[in-house]
Amino acid sequence: MQKTSHYVTHESLLIRLQNTHDTKAWDQFYATYRGLILSHSLKKGCSQSMAQDVLQETLITLTRKIPSFQYDRMKGQFRHYLMTIVKSRIIDAFRKEKKHIQFARRYNSDEENMELLEEQPLSTDWEQEWNREWEQHLFKIALDKIKNKIKPHIFKSFSLYALEKKSAQDVSLILNIPKDNIYEHRRRIISMLKDEVSLLRSELGE
Repeated sequence: MQKTSHYVTHESLLIRLQNTHDTKAWDQFYATYRGLILSHSLKKGCSQSMAQDVLQETLITLTRKIPSFQYDRMKGQFRHYLMTIVKSRIIDAFRKEKKHIQFARRYNSDEENMELLEEQPLSTDWEQEWNREWEQHLFKIALDKIKNKIKPHIFKSFSLYALEKKSAQDVSLILNIPKDNIYEHRRRIISMLKDEVSLLRSELGE
């Protein structure tokens, strides 16, 4: 029953955001998406200051559009809705920095086509990149949450074995623990990761 309640609470985030005065909901949204938006902007060629502008302008756009956003979990994912906004704000950032010609050449477009990008379907490459970063971002958030829930030596065991790809024998020697413990730590954290990612997907309209 407790797990079901947690799902309902998380699923309500997108609905809560429709109240632009719900500061807790917006703080949660900011904490969840900030890293993803900044990282994606930087990978698209934005400078640090441009990426910060993209983040702020994305939030401003959302405060205008989210009250009329129709959330239907069966009809699509919020990630795509957010991607269209972030893409437009990145294009705007390049325009403001007077780098739109360089940007257009980078993506094999011309200046005239740049003006139409916001109205055209998203490119496959852009969407694939966004989705890949989205999945990596969910994993990182889930891993950070788990790190704060378990004993440090257990997380260290998992990190060395599963993330840094050290052998169980090496990890056993480094941490002075039996190899069976290392396997159990991995099994336990993988299970926790699946649960955390599932909760995040629910929270983010997956």
